[in-house]
Amino acid sequence: MNTQELLHALDDLDSQNVWLFTPNMLGGVFTEESSKTLLASLDRHVKSGILKKVKKGLYANPRAKSTPPRKLEALVPYLRPRAINYVSQESRLSELGVISQIPVEHLTLMTTGRSQTFNTAYGTIEFTHTNRRPKAILEETVLDENTGLLQATPERALRDLKRSGRNIDLVNSEIYHELTDRSISMEEV
Repeated sequence: MNTQELLHALDDLDSQNVWLFTPNMLGGVFTEESSKTLLASLDRHVKSGILKKVKKGLYANPRAKSTPPRKLEALVPYLRPRAINYVSQESRLSELGVISQIPVEHLTLMTTGRSQTFNTAYGTIEFTHTNRRPKAILEETVLDENTGLLQATPERALRDLKRSGRNIDLVNSEIYHELTDRSISMEEV
């Protein structure tokens, strides 16, 4: 695939709101190229700046108009497509103002898949495994319409933080109390 062919394909994908893709997705566009040739072309176009390698096997179109403002959240379905995932722990508590530190370019989620951390071109995504059943997860989460991701309730995020053995010293119990209308001691979490 030459540069013009790739740019045309990227523009076509962008018009369909596709800004992230795997080699297999592009393989469907460039059917005449073998897998090996396609990967070599992708590497060449990453070096030239036309493509951005997000992580192994995942690429972004840096000029795509369809790129969402919150790229880390947009990566989640690509990294854990068959699991139930929800934003929790430090990321969720920071959004709610319950902890003062804001995780910059770091997203923490609970997942029914395995625990794993992904270092991507846009930041770090950390998945922590939960054994909770789907029904229980849905009862303690809300859907964020902007990202399409489930978000833990304040209570659930705090319990996840503690059960995962994370640092709870940053939790502001006064703000937590205001959000949940109940006082809390860290021992009861």
